Amino acid sequence: MPQESIVAVVEDDEDIRTNVCSYLERSGFVAWGAESAEDFYVRLLRDRADLVVVDIGLPREDGLSLVSRLASQAVPTVLMTARADLDSRIAGLEAGALQYFVKPVDMQELVAGIRSQLRNRGPRAAVAVSESLAPWRLDRALARLVAPNQQAVDLTSRELELLGCLMAEPGTLVSKQSLTEAVGAEDAEDGFHRIESQLSRLRRKTLTATDMPLPVRAVFGKGLVFVP
Repeated sequence: MPQESIVAVVEDDEDIRTNVCSYLERSGFVAWGAESAEDFYVRLLRDRADLVVVDIGLPREDGLSLVSRLASQAVPTVLMTARADLDSRIAGLEAGALQYFVKPVDMQELVAGIRSQLRNRGPRAAVAVSESLAPWRLDRALARLVAPNQQAVDLTSRELELLGCLMAEPGTLVSKQSLTEAVGAEDAEDGFHRIESQLSRLRRKTLTATDMPLPVRAVFGKGLVFVP
């Protein structure tokens, strides 16, 4: 098994996510958690994952979709879910999961399964997706956003303004006030509501056009961050 293998746990239940990450760390892994597929994608832009533990019942993009995306990039996954029926097991394995664990999961069995999968892949076989990706790029001349996989999404003038403001300081919180001023809104609260609606449409458009989620994180009550 690779030294200091990094395992990501994508689970919307905070208690389960925390407990699994803690047990993995006590078992010799480096572990980090995400509450949704979108949160996982954003975190993956900064941190490596050699194997991903995924719950099927995630909000928005479900676990099977996430497993399928990761399998297409040769990232090993195991499913951890309350769904014990045969159809769900078959669907999970067909999506690309290497193993299927039913909650409540025996932690020793989960760790043994993870070690087995990483050992079988060899010391350099585990793929760190983030290492192979270029940064997001804003092409102002063509009014488009270019994703790390080089797929692009066309932008409206307002979307271009918003992303220009966020990407000018990647990794830094841009306040609600700064955002509303940047897009020319007179009322800060009403203007930010319109920005949030615009951002929601842009997230869907970006995922459809590039097959990657837009790495913009909302900080409740404060503003937005473009995560580089």
